[in-house]
Amino acid sequence: MDTTPVDLVRKDLESVEARLREFPLPAEALVIDSLERLLAAGGKRLRPALSLLFGRMLEAPEDPLLKLSASLELVHTATLIHDDLVDRAPLRRGVPALHAEMPAGTAVLAGDFLFAWAARLAAATGSLPVVQKFACALGSIVDGEIRQIAAGGADCTLAEYERRIGSKTAALFEVSCMGPALLAEKSAAAEPAAEYGRSFGMAFQIADDIQDFTADAARTGKPAGQDLRQGLLTLPAILYFGDHPGDPDVTAFLSKAPEPGAISRLLEKIRLSEAIESSRRHARRHIDGAVKALTAFPVGAHRNALEILVASIV
Repeated sequence: MDTTPVDLVRKDLESVEARLREFPLPAEALVIDSLERLLAAGGKRLRPALSLLFGRMLEAPEDPLLKLSASLELVHTATLIHDDLVDRAPLRRGVPALHAEMPAGTAVLAGDFLFAWAARLAAATGSLPVVQKFACALGSIVDGEIRQIAAGGADCTLAEYERRIGSKTAALFEVSCMGPALLAEKSAAAEPAAEYGRSFGMAFQIADDIQDFTADAARTGKPAGQDLRQGLLTLPAILYFGDHPGDPDVTAFLSKAPEPGAISRLLEKIRLSEAIESSRRHARRHIDGAVKALTAFPVGAHRNALEILVASIV
């Protein structure tokens, strides 16, 4: 049987999964059913996997490590609920998004509930540095979401895109990797772990944005080209627009007056363009940064798994 990098912490992930089923749910039956389906639909569980790999490598205390890892997945799930509402996405992980099954305000509060319980789990680790880093990550995530709404459209630059995904996505990966070093009270390991997490998160988001142009909806669990259809520029589109300023469909998009069919043509042009491979090169630079950060840690099975995991992003 083929093994994967997360097999080293498979039993720990099962313990985290059990904890995700144990937290109290809101009293409203519809919310309970929807949250349970969303959690049961799974996902990659990347953030807890990274936390566990760093935690085991650095010999962090087990119970606080499991609590931190569970809290990270709850935060991630909460952000998905809010993202889907903002994006009006009908599906998440192949099941109906929460806002499709209940009033929008109720979906927001369901996400808020997960944020609150995640914070309680983080506090239960008993580590003030972890709680401080966790709180900073939550603030960064919200900042990234606001940036996406406020400046994600036609005027979005490459620098603004990187600031946005650094907050929206990379911040939670950063605390996933740095948190175990703080739990283990190994201060020298904290910054290299944080750098790995930041770089991992940047590469991961770029790869996800590439998939929005190249993968089908059955694989991603969301409609293809959703970002561009909603006026949000991600890296492939930013690079294509920069290389093809004279494209009439680009001009129409930037003027916010695309004719019917213009978005579909742009999606196909971007998908077939050099912008896709150029985006992959951007992701690989972040992957190289993550691999470099790992040199601060002792050679062994956990470091090797972390290297394989980040290399598999693109």
